[in-house]
Parts: sequence; structure tokens; C-alpha cells
Amino acid sequence: MDPVPSQATSQRVLLTGVVVNTALAVLKIVGGLLSGSPSLLADGYHSLGDLGTNGLALLTWRWAQLPPDEDHHYGHGKVEAAAALLVGAVLIGTGGVVVWEASHGSSPAYEGAEAWTALGVALLSMGANEFLTRITKREAQRTGSPTLAALAADNRSDMLTSVLVLVGVSGSSAGLPWLEVVLTAVIGLFVGWMGIQTSRSAFDTLTDRVPDTELRGRVRCLARELPGVLGVQAIAVHPLGSQVRVDMEISVDGALTVAQGHEIAHQVEQSVKQAETSVVQVAVHVNPAGICHL
Repeated sequence: MDPVPSQATSQRVLLTGVVVNTALAVLKIVGGLLSGSPSLLADGYHSLGDLGTNGLALLTWRWAQLPPDEDHHYGHGKVEAAAALLVGAVLIGTGGVVVWEASHGSSPAYEGAEAWTALGVALLSMGANEFLTRITKREAQRTGSPTLAALAADNRSDMLTSVLVLVGVSGSSAGLPWLEVVLTAVIGLFVGWMGIQTSRSAFDTLTDRVPDTELRGRVRCLARELPGVLGVQAIAVHPLGSQVRVDMEISVDGALTVAQGHEIAHQVEQSVKQAETSVVQVAVHVNPAGICHL
């Protein structure tokens, strides 16, 4: 079945990331080898890692959109968090490789057009990664996808590492070859830190850490304002990848019929879903007024 338009947009963003990072990885590695720039070569390894993470995200993203089934009663949303965790792990590994290469490499000495080659590739990379950052971040904000948010952060780190490449190559050309070696190590540390941040966020999702700590209070206020709701006893928020499920207990007049109580619960459910776009499931348990089940 073809994805709905909103899902197709996210899929196009992910595919764009794969295509652009493929081109950048090849360009940086070839440019790094031809120019002898260790920082550009390190940035090329970073782009290789990006290619792997974008490809992984593209493969897992549509899987995460599948609805609940017989053995996944809450859907497949956490596949995105698992993918984001792998993205983080790849970034940490890439950062470690770059730091190792910087500590064991030699200072560059550019001749002829070598420095201009490295500078040109770095400038092109800055523009391409800034473009990827903007479209991925915009889509992440629209969908609330943790995978897209992780990729947006990674794209921004790519842009910043290309800035460091630019500074390092310029320093080497000005007679400060040690500057590029130092900045290459900084690139590796920066990439590794981004990986740690991404992994931490994904781990929070996998362990059901609620991303919006104020959601429960807003849901309580929404329910209390509806006619027939005499109290709200309990609210629990359960993350489902980029979306959440709310389980709650409300109290109504004990003299109401089952049908009337059901109608009030349905109104609560609809009100919460309409007010909170991140909430896709609401389960409302109805208690007679004066009884609290914790």
C-alpha cells in the first residue's frame, strides 16, 4: 500500500539524505586522498557513517508506521527509537575512528592546487549539509519523529565539521599544519558527542521515558472541563515511538447508565486527541464518583 502524503514527504526527505550523503562521502574521501587533507578524509568517514544511518532510517521508518497487529498491540513506533539508537552507536564509532586517525596521522603539507581542492569540497559540503539539516529538521518537527530529529542533529554536526575542515586546511596553508591535526581530533570528539546525545534520547524512548512531562497536567485539565466528569483519578502516558498513548481514570455520577458513562468517556477521548496531536490512543476507565482505583 502506498504511504499517505504526509508519510511520503518523510520518505522523500530520508531518500534525499541517502543520495546526498552518498555523493558527499565519495567526494570527501576522493578529495581527501588527492589533497592529502586528514580533516577532509575524516569528514568523509563521517559521511560514510551518515550514509549508513540514513539508509537504516529509510529501511526502518516505514516499518515504524505499520498499525497494531496480532503480536504488536501498540503498533511498531519504537522501531524508530531502535533505529535512532543504532544511529547514535554508528556516530560514536565514527568519532572514535576519526580521533584515532588524527592521533596517528602526520601533519599535511599542501602543494599546488591541493589546498584549493580540499577547501572547495569543504565549502560544497557545508552548503549540502545545511540544506539537509533544514529539510530534515522541518520534517522532524512536523512529525515528531525521533529518527528524523537524530538525523537533523547529525546533519548539523556535518555542517559544523565541514567548517572545522575549512579552518584546518586554511591553517595548514598558512603554515600551521598542526592546527588541522588538532581540528581533525575535535571533529571526531564532536561526532562522538552527537552520537552519545542521540543514543541517550533513543534509550529514553525505549525505556518509556515521557518526553513531555507537562502532558499529563494538560490532559487532566481537558478532562475536568468536560460536562459529566466529576474527577480525574489517574493518568499514565505511554510513549509509542514518536507518538503516545494515554491511560486514565475518571469519575462520573454513579447513577448514570453504562451508555451515558461510555459517552462521557468517548468525549474525553476525542477532546484529548484533538487538543494533543502527539496522542494517538486514549483509554478511559470510568469509576462511580467517590471510588478511586489506583
